[in-house]
Amino acid sequence: MSDQQDAYAWATRICEKSDALSPADLLEELMAAPECDAFGPVHHYLAGAALVTCVRNARGEGDLAAQLAELRARSAAVPGAACARWGVCGAAASCGMALAILLENAPLRAEGWSECQLMVSDLLRAIAEAGAPRCCKRDARIVVRGAVPWFERLLGVELAPAASEPRCAVSDRNGACLAGACPYFAGA
Repeated sequence: MSDQQDAYAWATRICEKSDALSPADLLEELMAAPECDAFGPVHHYLAGAALVTCVRNARGEGDLAAQLAELRARSAAVPGAACARWGVCGAAASCGMALAILLENAPLRAEGWSECQLMVSDLLRAIAEAGAPRCCKRDARIVVRGAVPWFERLLGVELAPAASEPRCAVSDRNGACLAGACPYFAGA
Protein backbone atom coordinates (compact mmCIF):
# COMPACT_ATOMS: atom_id res chain seq x y z
CA MET A 1 0.00 0.00 0.00
CA SER A 2 1.40 3.41 -0.95
CA ASP A 3 1.83 6.31 1.46
CA GLN A 4 -1.13 8.02 -0.23
CA GLN A 5 -3.35 5.00 0.38
CA ASP A 6 -2.26 4.80 4.03
CA ALA A 7 -2.95 8.52 4.39
CA TYR A 8 -6.58 7.95 3.45
CA ALA A 9 -7.25 5.14 5.93
CA TRP A 10 -9.20 7.64 8.05
CA ALA A 11 -11.63 8.23 5.17
CA THR A 12 -12.09 4.51 4.62
CA ARG A 13 -12.90 4.05 8.31
CA ILE A 14 -15.55 6.79 8.13
CA CYS A 15 -17.10 5.16 5.06
CA GLU A 16 -17.07 1.66 6.55
CA LYS A 17 -18.96 2.92 9.64
CA SER A 18 -21.41 5.07 7.68
CA ASP A 19 -25.06 4.31 7.08
CA ALA A 20 -25.48 7.43 4.91
CA LEU A 21 -27.71 7.39 1.85
CA SER A 22 -26.73 10.88 0.68
CA PRO A 23 -23.37 10.99 -1.10
CA ALA A 24 -23.33 14.79 -0.76
CA ASP A 25 -23.77 14.59 3.01
CA LEU A 26 -21.17 11.84 3.37
CA LEU A 27 -18.75 13.88 1.27
CA GLU A 28 -19.24 16.81 3.67
CA GLU A 29 -18.53 14.55 6.64
CA LEU A 30 -15.35 13.30 4.96
CA MET A 31 -14.18 16.79 3.99
CA ALA A 32 -14.84 18.09 7.51
CA ALA A 33 -12.59 15.47 9.11
CA PRO A 34 -9.52 17.03 10.73
CA GLU A 35 -7.29 14.76 8.63
CA CYS A 36 -8.70 16.12 5.36
CA ASP A 37 -6.48 18.61 3.57
CA ALA A 38 -8.10 21.77 2.23
CA PHE A 39 -6.86 20.91 -1.28
CA GLY A 40 -5.15 18.05 -3.01
CA PRO A 41 -5.40 14.48 -4.18
CA VAL A 42 -7.36 13.21 -1.19
CA HIS A 43 -10.41 14.55 -3.04
CA HIS A 44 -9.63 12.11 -5.87
CA TYR A 45 -10.61 9.38 -3.40
CA LEU A 46 -13.32 11.10 -1.35
CA ALA A 47 -15.76 11.81 -4.20
CA GLY A 48 -15.90 8.20 -5.35
CA ALA A 49 -15.80 6.83 -1.81
CA ALA A 50 -18.92 8.79 -0.85
CA LEU A 51 -20.76 7.42 -3.89
CA VAL A 52 -19.64 3.79 -3.46
CA THR A 53 -20.51 3.83 0.23
CA CYS A 54 -24.00 5.25 -0.25
CA VAL A 55 -24.77 2.83 -3.08
CA ARG A 56 -23.74 -0.07 -0.84
CA ASN A 57 -25.93 1.33 1.95
CA ALA A 58 -28.90 1.79 -0.40
CA ARG A 59 -28.55 -1.75 -1.78
CA GLY A 60 -27.94 -3.29 1.63
CA GLU A 61 -25.25 -5.45 0.06
CA GLY A 62 -21.82 -5.31 -1.53
CA ASP A 63 -18.23 -5.76 -0.46
CA LEU A 64 -17.54 -2.17 0.55
CA ALA A 65 -14.05 -2.92 1.86
CA ALA A 66 -13.00 -4.43 -1.48
CA GLN A 67 -14.66 -1.65 -3.49
CA LEU A 68 -12.97 1.07 -1.42
CA ALA A 69 -9.62 -0.71 -1.68
CA GLU A 70 -9.96 -0.81 -5.46
CA LEU A 71 -10.96 2.86 -5.52
CA ARG A 72 -7.95 3.76 -3.35
CA ALA A 73 -5.64 1.92 -5.75
CA ARG A 74 -7.13 3.61 -8.81
CA SER A 75 -7.31 7.09 -7.31
CA ALA A 76 -3.68 6.85 -6.15
CA ALA A 77 -2.71 6.95 -9.84
CA VAL A 78 -4.17 10.47 -10.21
CA PRO A 79 -1.64 13.02 -8.98
CA GLY A 80 -2.35 16.34 -7.36
CA ALA A 81 -2.89 19.14 -9.88
CA ALA A 82 -4.22 16.69 -12.49
CA CYS A 83 -6.81 19.33 -13.33
CA ALA A 84 -4.08 21.67 -14.56
CA ARG A 85 -1.59 19.13 -15.83
CA TRP A 86 -3.90 16.54 -17.39
CA GLY A 87 -6.96 18.68 -18.04
CA VAL A 88 -9.07 16.27 -15.99
CA CYS A 89 -10.25 16.92 -12.44
CA GLY A 90 -9.36 14.00 -10.19
CA ALA A 91 -12.67 14.26 -8.32
CA ALA A 92 -14.57 13.80 -11.60
CA ALA A 93 -12.29 10.89 -12.48
CA SER A 94 -13.04 9.44 -9.02
CA CYS A 95 -16.75 9.39 -9.83
CA GLY A 96 -15.95 7.57 -13.06
CA MET A 97 -13.78 5.09 -11.16
CA ALA A 98 -16.55 4.49 -8.63
CA LEU A 99 -19.16 3.88 -11.31
CA ALA A 100 -16.79 1.61 -13.25
CA ILE A 101 -16.13 -0.43 -10.09
CA LEU A 102 -19.84 -0.79 -9.33
CA LEU A 103 -20.63 -1.70 -12.94
CA GLU A 104 -17.71 -4.15 -12.91
CA ASN A 105 -16.35 -2.59 -16.08
CA ALA A 106 -13.42 -4.22 -17.83
CA PRO A 107 -11.25 -2.86 -20.66
CA LEU A 108 -12.96 -4.92 -23.37
CA ARG A 109 -16.48 -4.96 -21.89
CA ALA A 110 -18.82 -2.71 -23.84
CA GLU A 111 -21.59 -2.52 -21.21
CA GLY A 112 -21.09 0.49 -18.96
CA TRP A 113 -18.12 1.89 -20.85
CA SER A 114 -19.98 4.67 -22.68
CA GLU A 115 -22.05 5.57 -19.65
CA CYS A 116 -18.96 6.17 -17.50
CA GLN A 117 -17.40 8.33 -20.21
CA LEU A 118 -20.59 10.36 -20.66
CA MET A 119 -21.02 10.90 -16.94
CA VAL A 120 -17.43 12.08 -16.46
CA SER A 121 -17.73 14.41 -19.45
CA ASP A 122 -20.87 15.96 -17.90
CA LEU A 123 -19.08 16.36 -14.57
CA LEU A 124 -16.05 17.95 -16.20
CA ARG A 125 -18.30 20.41 -18.05
CA ALA A 126 -19.95 21.40 -14.77
CA ILE A 127 -16.54 21.99 -13.16
CA ALA A 128 -15.30 23.99 -16.17
CA GLU A 129 -18.41 26.14 -16.08
CA ALA A 130 -17.83 26.88 -12.38
CA GLY A 131 -15.15 29.24 -13.60
CA ALA A 132 -11.87 28.87 -11.73
CA PRO A 133 -9.12 26.43 -10.84
CA ARG A 134 -7.89 25.26 -7.47
CA CYS A 135 -10.91 24.53 -5.38
CA CYS A 136 -10.96 20.83 -4.70
CA LYS A 137 -13.85 21.06 -2.25
CA ARG A 138 -16.06 23.02 -4.67
CA ASP A 139 -15.26 20.62 -7.48
CA ALA A 140 -15.84 17.54 -5.31
CA ARG A 141 -19.23 18.96 -4.30
CA ILE A 142 -20.14 19.66 -7.92
CA VAL A 143 -19.21 16.20 -9.17
CA VAL A 144 -20.82 14.19 -6.38
CA ARG A 145 -24.11 16.05 -6.80
CA GLY A 146 -23.87 15.69 -10.58
CA ALA A 147 -23.04 11.98 -10.40
CA VAL A 148 -26.01 10.98 -8.23
CA PRO A 149 -28.62 10.87 -11.05
CA TRP A 150 -26.25 8.78 -13.18
CA PHE A 151 -25.65 6.30 -10.34
CA GLU A 152 -29.38 6.09 -9.58
CA ARG A 153 -30.31 5.43 -13.19
CA LEU A 154 -27.49 3.06 -14.09
CA LEU A 155 -27.45 1.10 -10.83
CA GLY A 156 -31.17 1.14 -10.04
CA VAL A 157 -30.71 2.64 -6.59
CA GLU A 158 -32.28 5.58 -4.83
CA LEU A 159 -29.86 7.90 -3.08
CA ALA A 160 -30.86 10.69 -0.73
CA PRO A 161 -30.40 14.35 -1.64
CA ALA A 162 -28.20 16.62 0.44
CA ALA A 163 -29.77 17.64 3.72
CA SER A 164 -28.65 21.23 3.12
CA GLU A 165 -26.26 23.29 1.04
CA PRO A 166 -22.81 23.37 2.63
CA ARG A 167 -20.87 26.52 3.41
CA CYS A 168 -17.15 26.57 2.65
CA ALA A 169 -14.78 26.49 5.59
CA VAL A 170 -11.53 26.90 3.62
CA SER A 171 -12.11 29.91 1.35
CA ASP A 172 -9.72 32.01 3.43
CA ARG A 173 -6.92 29.55 2.51
CA ASN A 174 -7.60 29.72 -1.24
CA GLY A 175 -6.05 32.62 -3.13
CA ALA A 176 -8.07 31.58 -6.19
CA CYS A 177 -11.43 31.53 -4.35
CA LEU A 178 -14.36 32.80 -6.40
CA ALA A 179 -15.85 34.26 -3.21
CA GLY A 180 -19.47 35.29 -3.80
CA ALA A 181 -19.47 33.70 -7.28
CA CYS A 182 -19.14 30.26 -5.67
CA PRO A 183 -22.39 28.65 -4.54
CA TYR A 184 -20.64 27.30 -1.42
CA PHE A 185 -18.95 30.54 -0.30
CA ALA A 186 -19.73 31.29 3.33
CA GLY A 187 -18.91 34.99 3.16
CA ALA A 188 -16.97 37.08 5.61
